Amino acid sequence: MSDPRKRKLLRLPFGGKKPAAQPAAEVQSETAQQPGGGQPGPAPRPAARGRGLLGGLFGSKPKRAAAPEYRTRVISIEVIPGRVLEEYEVGAARVVIADDGRRFLYLVQEPPLSARDQEVYGLIMEALYYALRPSDTRDVAAALDSFAWAAAEDLGVAEDLKASWPRIRYYLHRDALGYGVIDVPMRDPLLEEVSCTGPGRPVGVIHRSHPEAGWMDTNIVFNDDEELSRFVQRLVQRAGRSVTIARPMADSMTPEGHRVAVTLRNEISLPGSTFTIRKFTEEPITITNMLAWGTLSPLMAAYLWILLEYRGFVFVVGATGSGKTTTMNALLGMLDPRAKIATIEETPELRIPQEHWERLMARLSYGGGAFDVDLFQLTKLSLRLRPDYVVVGEARGEEIQALFQAAATGHGALSSFHSDSARGALVRMAAPPLNVGIAAQMLIWAFAVMNRVRLPGGSVARRMIEVEEVQPTEAGISLRRMFTWDSTRDAFTPEDPHEVVAVSARLETVGRLAGWDALQLERELASRASFLSTLVKRKVFRFADLSEEFTRWYRWRYLGGPPPEGVEVEGQAGAERAVLS
Repeated sequence: MSDPRKRKLLRLPFGGKKPAAQPAAEVQSETAQQPGGGQPGPAPRPAARGRGLLGGLFGSKPKRAAAPEYRTRVISIEVIPGRVLEEYEVGAARVVIADDGRRFLYLVQEPPLSARDQEVYGLIMEALYYALRPSDTRDVAAALDSFAWAAAEDLGVAEDLKASWPRIRYYLHRDALGYGVIDVPMRDPLLEEVSCTGPGRPVGVIHRSHPEAGWMDTNIVFNDDEELSRFVQRLVQRAGRSVTIARPMADSMTPEGHRVAVTLRNEISLPGSTFTIRKFTEEPITITNMLAWGTLSPLMAAYLWILLEYRGFVFVVGATGSGKTTTMNALLGMLDPRAKIATIEETPELRIPQEHWERLMARLSYGGGAFDVDLFQLTKLSLRLRPDYVVVGEARGEEIQALFQAAATGHGALSSFHSDSARGALVRMAAPPLNVGIAAQMLIWAFAVMNRVRLPGGSVARRMIEVEEVQPTEAGISLRRMFTWDSTRDAFTPEDPHEVVAVSARLETVGRLAGWDALQLERELASRASFLSTLVKRKVFRFADLSEEFTRWYRWRYLGGPPPEGVEVEGQAGAERAVLS
């Protein structure tokens, strides 16, 4: 085969002129960082420009640097251990879920490549690396295809490419536009998280359909820290940030909305680089999804809906991965579409339907200090935006003080907090560095506690295990358990609105604001729970469809119009006043 470096690439579909030949002295050592999962050879060393002083010191005329080889890794299943639980396709790849008796395994089989396919792939990837120029095209995938065919024609391998186009195209797209060797897990909509704890260790995943399995090992392994470090740097660059030896960790978000946390080499993590990617679904999880899954009951959702609609202050608490952010997002989806909501997050994860949505996110500059914009500053700023609701993605620092100020000035407030219980959350809030006193804690209306639990059948699921109401007393505050999850039946109690209204001080406050007596409050709870149950029965799960249903509900309730399906009009509390002026 002829040497591709001696050919001229005449047709460059990404635009621009043919690049000028680069002198050997300008070959950069970073050529090891190539676009894709291919494995380069050793990075070429810069050559001296002439004899001169350095030329005399280092001897005769230096040799021209050799171009790296471009090869790709094919992830394949050699043997399936144990029994197969499930098989499905992810694009052109196949996924096998197996149980080897000790653990569940997530095995990936990608399209095979022949030795000739690898050669053609390498030639095109080298051309892509050296000759591709930026373009304003929006269809990057189509532009890459055009470039591949143009390069193959100029390199004399068009017939080879034609014979193996689907397979070679898969790897070109995987390595140049996708996530390299973890592209299949990243494109699998059934996965929640993808993680690697170091070189030589299998990449781990958490599967939505098999939560009882916990972390499942895959057949994807980064062989050494050099390979893993290159991947980590590319991953962070894809998210618009960088990671270096000086700053060996980063937390960011990919263009698709996945949250990424990485460490580089063995500066702060042993034995080397690591990454964890928390994937978020393209379609946000809605309150009807959670009701259908049994995460909470319709009556619990109706109770929290009323508290938030009347601008209460609610915390969603739980451990990492318990579903706090998902629950917050689902609760916000029930609020009035006319409301103005300000969300403050370090990494933007919330996606809500309200049009008047101020989405604020923290900025951490690489220099640190003067140019940082933290959650505390953003929470203070949000109070000047005249929002109806202030939402902090996670309160864990001084921003909690500003959040309590927002609640004290009449704004609705919602946030998540790391704790295993409502009482534990109050203790943490009172201790340094948060220093939230009893007087401020009286502003909290309720805690919704999330957890990953094992169901009676042995499977693992997320449940809102309790809802505790904060009730002010003469001595300070007390916690009143409003709802609890019964682990023996996988059910929630109470189920009667009368029992809820009878013990709820916060619903009594809502009654005074809305002009409702206890009986009307019971009917209001029952009506909203019935509406939510009807949406589940009608299978209204999609984000856009559910938003339309709530828009219709609020229009009927406060602006007049036909009632939505599932609403009990007879004997209903009515819309004595609009909550939002």
